[in-house]
Amino acid sequence: MTSLRLLALAAASGIILAACAPPAEQTPAAEPPPVPAAEGDMAVIPESAPTPEAAPAEECAVLDSRDWEAWIDRMPGPDASPTVHVIGKVDVRSGGYTFNWEVGPMDRSMTPALNLKLIPVAPTEPATMAIATEEVHYTGPLAGSSYSRVTITCGGQTLGEISEVTDAH
Repeated sequence: MTSLRLLALAAASGIILAACAPPAEQTPAAEPPPVPAAEGDMAVIPESAPTPEAAPAEECAVLDSRDWEAWIDRMPGPDASPTVHVIGKVDVRSGGYTFNWEVGPMDRSMTPALNLKLIPVAPTEPATMAIATEEVHYTGPLAGSSYSRVTITCGGQTLGEISEVTDAH
């Protein structure tokens, strides 16, 4: 008699659980587990796999910038050539950023302006997940005799404009 009750209870539980499950057409199809590739095989990514999207070209990771300075190093010496130095501080979303510089076109005035584009490179390794202040430094050859000003841009926005470029002798 108890086995009959247990059988009835099991059947009722099965019916209740079946009623709770979503219909088959609403259940997403389970994807097959990835098959590890044998050594030497090339990995094939299915077309339905999401691909990482490239960040818009005009986006800049710099949140804020300050303390911009520029000077021309004209120190004498063997094989010395004048170089321009630009330094500043930038705030980025996390630690571990590195920075590249790109020299933009100069105007055709008697004393041209130097246009620099700062290109932040996000960290590829684990990094501090807090706003970090990084010092940036550009050093490059002097084109001409001097610069009237230096403009630093990033992602289409102006980070700083230095109107006084001093000479260091």
